[in-house]
Amino acid sequence: MAAVVFYMEDDSTLVHRLEKESTSIGRHPQSDVVLTSASSSGRHAVIKKTDDGWYVQDLGSSNGTRVNGAEIEEALLKDGDRVGFGDVQAVFYAGEPPAMAEIKKAAPAVPKALPVPDAPPSEKPAAAPQPAARARVSPVRRAYSRSSASSYPDTSTNGCMNAIVVIGIFLVAFLAGLYLRHHKEMNGDFITDFIEKLTDKVPKVKIERKADE
Repeated sequence: MAAVVFYMEDDSTLVHRLEKESTSIGRHPQSDVVLTSASSSGRHAVIKKTDDGWYVQDLGSSNGTRVNGAEIEEALLKDGDRVGFGDVQAVFYAGEPPAMAEIKKAAPAVPKALPVPDAPPSEKPAAAPQPAARARVSPVRRAYSRSSASSYPDTSTNGCMNAIVVIGIFLVAFLAGLYLRHHKEMNGDFITDFIEKLTDKVPKVKIERKADE
C-alpha cells in the first residue's frame, strides 16, 4: 500500500497510508492529514489515485506545493519523490514505507521559512523603510554639538530688549525714591522744586537801554 511520510516542524514523523482514493491535506481540522504549520493553508492539497497512479494536486494554497523542489499545480508521484506543503516536507512511497530508522535517515532538508499564507500570493510584504544616510560626524564633534544645543540657549534675539527693560525699571525706581525722600524731608513738590532750582542757577542778564542824547 502506498504511503506518505510527513516530517513535521516539531521533529515528529507521521506515516500516513493512502487507504482512500483521495486524501486531503491542510490545516483544516477536517483534513485527512492535519498540518499545524502556519505556512500551510487550510485546504492545501489533495493526493488522489487514478489509473496512471497517485497524483498530488495543489488547491490554490498561498505557499504552494512542490515536488522535488519544483512548484506544481498537479503532478504524478513516483516512489521516493519529496513533496513540500509549505514548510512541511514529505516523502511518497509507492509501496510499504521502510522502517522508522530508515524514514528518519531519509528526512529531507528543511527549507527556509515561507510567509504565513493568509495574504494573496501576489502581494509581497512591504520592504522596511531604510534610514536616511547621514553625514559621518566624529564623536567629539557630535558630543560638543549636542551639549551646546542643550546647555546654552540662544538669547541673541531678546538680549537688547531685556537690557532696555532693566534700565527702565532702574530709572523709575530711582526717580520714585528721590520723589518720596524729597516729599518726606522738604514737604514740597519735587517737580516744582526741581524746576525752581534749575531756574535759580540760570544767570539773569539785565539789559539796560541808554537814553538817546
